[in-house]
Amino acid sequence: MRWILTVVAALSVAACGSGADRDDGTAWQQETAHFYTAAQIDGSNAAELGVAWEFDDFVVRGGRTHHGIEATPVVVDGIMYLSGPWSIVYALDAKTGAPLWQYDPETNGQAARITCCGVVNRGVAVADGTVYVATLDGYLAAVDAKTGKQIWKVDTITDRSRSYAITGAPRVAGRNVVIGNGGGEMGARGYASAFDRKTGKLAWRFFIVPGDPAAGPDEHPEVTEARKTWDPKSAWNKGGGGTAWDSIVYDPDTNIVYVGTGNGSPHPIYERSPAGGDNLYLSSILALDANTGRKKWHYQTTPKENWDYTATQNMILADIKIGDKIRKVIMQAPKNGFFYVLDRVTGELLSAEKYTIVTWADRVDLKTGRPVFNASADYKDGEKTVWPSEAGGHNWQPMAYNPTTGLVYIPVLETSMTFKRAPQPYRPYSVVQGVENTIPAMGPLFGGDAPPVEPGQPKPRFEQVLKAWDPVRQKMVWSSKVMPFWSGGVMTTGNGLVVQGSADGYLNIYDGRDGKVLHRINIGTGIMSAPMTYEIDGTQYLAVAAGFGGALAPTYLPGWAALERENKARLLVFKLGAAAQPKLPPLRTATPLVPAPARYRGTAAQAARGEMLFGENCARCHGAAGMPGTYPDLWKMPSERHDAFEQIVLGGAFVDAGMASFADVLTQRDVKDIHAYLARPAAPPEKNVK
Repeated sequence: MRWILTVVAALSVAACGSGADRDDGTAWQQETAHFYTAAQIDGSNAAELGVAWEFDDFVVRGGRTHHGIEATPVVVDGIMYLSGPWSIVYALDAKTGAPLWQYDPETNGQAARITCCGVVNRGVAVADGTVYVATLDGYLAAVDAKTGKQIWKVDTITDRSRSYAITGAPRVAGRNVVIGNGGGEMGARGYASAFDRKTGKLAWRFFIVPGDPAAGPDEHPEVTEARKTWDPKSAWNKGGGGTAWDSIVYDPDTNIVYVGTGNGSPHPIYERSPAGGDNLYLSSILALDANTGRKKWHYQTTPKENWDYTATQNMILADIKIGDKIRKVIMQAPKNGFFYVLDRVTGELLSAEKYTIVTWADRVDLKTGRPVFNASADYKDGEKTVWPSEAGGHNWQPMAYNPTTGLVYIPVLETSMTFKRAPQPYRPYSVVQGVENTIPAMGPLFGGDAPPVEPGQPKPRFEQVLKAWDPVRQKMVWSSKVMPFWSGGVMTTGNGLVVQGSADGYLNIYDGRDGKVLHRINIGTGIMSAPMTYEIDGTQYLAVAAGFGGALAPTYLPGWAALERENKARLLVFKLGAAAQPKLPPLRTATPLVPAPARYRGTAAQAARGEMLFGENCARCHGAAGMPGTYPDLWKMPSERHDAFEQIVLGGAFVDAGMASFADVLTQRDVKDIHAYLARPAAPPEKNVK
């Protein structure tokens, strides 16, 4: 159980974004706001939606493990483009679903080990007949939109000795295409890179945090500026973090590209920068010149970042009347629980209010732009419970803005987390992050006792809701009923509909003005991505990609469709008047327990040591015994798998399927002890499987 709580709490996941020139509405509204002008589907007829077509032929490497879908489709000139697991791109006829082509960048399976949260991909960018996709193993590729033939492919990684990976979507920004990377938990140093759209030649690179001064001079003036906010004796060898793993937005009016930046590495500032400091440009919005990469302005949402509060969540560009003046704004609801509205030209902070429960700071001072920290969140000298958790008040699942209703629709996660410093030293690509953290409210989900209520804090809970937020008045307008944690992103339409998928396998359609539920469609597959809509020949279609995975793949929780039914990736497209309804996936069947051969069971001491090693190296994917998840239950391996165990873990026998080799961090003795831990205990019955 200890591993369950630790693994599921590791929610520093990688946001959405699929830049393109699409069929209906302006591109920037769809890219940044998930707003679509199509209005044929409305409150009076939403119940008449049926399945127009479905696509489920996603590549499953190794033939066994089905990974999640986090991308929102893009439709251009009647063709739908969608990326899936392993950064594979699919081109489909948007009217019929007929496959047109498939681009497989042949991602290196070893990369699965060095990414935080699975082999997911959050989307493609499409412009001028070219599709751009970033790959898990760190490449950026340009593909012909008609044929799927590769035009160019470039390596975006500066240091292959570090654990860099990419799950985010690239963004077309003028003459360049911009991409960041992940690795904030893996000892990486964050940066964003721009490449010429036509040739793939590097145009510029912006380093988000300082590097080791012993390695050479600073790469550009902004690094020197940031270095002043770090301890000169910082843990430079641990990367620093700040990775731009998701939201990148382009404003063609100003030729500014906005980059959201991530958490520190390691998480606790006490280890990262012992003397303190704001640690620029962690957890910040960077406004960069799209041609040169030089900084126009920056705003740091969480100075001294200490709780994995990234600012990589999707950013929305809009022109909004505030007072008696139309302001060009950028809006973000990052992990830290405050909703920010800034002037996107100057960087001036216009407002910042709590959109969820926040205890790490009392408020944001509008004069200084800085949070007023609450000492109750400082875990330097002992355990503290803090709201929000590392999952954030809002994670990568996109929020949406509707200029008709004037509201922003935020998929809000509401739970707290206990933080305390870890006795073990930080170690990249493991659960050893320099901090021990668990979500108190998760204990009862696994049969534990309810945690005590912290003085002055709400009762612990583990919930998700959809909130409608007024960005001018900075107030919540309505909130949905509670839905399962880790439900999907949001879209909205010109006539005020709001559509969101949820982890229980439903597609939910709301009236965006008052939150009334207009229709629910049960597809039987958990939804994380944001839906989208498009029109062809006068018919409006509603599309959603489904399939659970990513950060919460190790252990399926109560209420999730994946706990009850098979969890295979699928894309469903609906239209009015279609008679077909979604086919529910088959019910899960329990994997039989085959006792491990006696020769692998080892001694009690070996199993105890193996348990520790399993927790540090394996638990973030494989979870705990008897708990269904995306990855194989290692307590239920067949005999032949036991015989090949060392070859799999050290030899990389299943590397193509994502089970990478651990030969660089584990010895033969380590593997034997892990095997003893897996082989000795009898696995409890698989729970909640019908």
